[in-house]
Amino acid sequence: MSGDNLKLDAFKRVRLVLINLFSRRNLINNDLRGKFGEKLAKKFLCQKGYTFLEQNWRSGKNRRLEIDLIFTDEKILVFVEVRARSSKSLVSGYDSINRKKLSVLRRSFNAYLRESSNEFPNYRFDIVEIDLPVDRSFEPFIFHHENIAIF
Repeated sequence: MSGDNLKLDAFKRVRLVLINLFSRRNLINNDLRGKFGEKLAKKFLCQKGYTFLEQNWRSGKNRRLEIDLIFTDEKILVFVEVRARSSKSLVSGYDSINRKKLSVLRRSFNAYLRESSNEFPNYRFDIVEIDLPVDRSFEPFIFHHENIAIF
């Protein structure tokens, strides 16, 4: 086996362990669910060809302002909110973002644009929604909502 195949095989084994670990009642902890969702979203967007910049960015002036993931898609800066939820949730991850959350996200994005040394003429907001299965025999479903109107 080549080195790349060994890495891929090891990654698949770790992924299965994580899915088995998180697919049961262990996902009750929202923080673990969020971190697992961010990891899946990051991998998903990198596979789509996006360039990763930052994860869990926080404003230096207001630590409550946070952005889950920041990517570039060609010359467009992409702010990503990750919503990891149980597949049995009554409300989708997309619909779980209310006006208050949108306001906080808008302030976070503006803070990043002010505090970042990089200049981006274009930017957008995406939501990556991850439905985590309650049965470990199933895979998580990932939905990517691009260019959500927020600004």
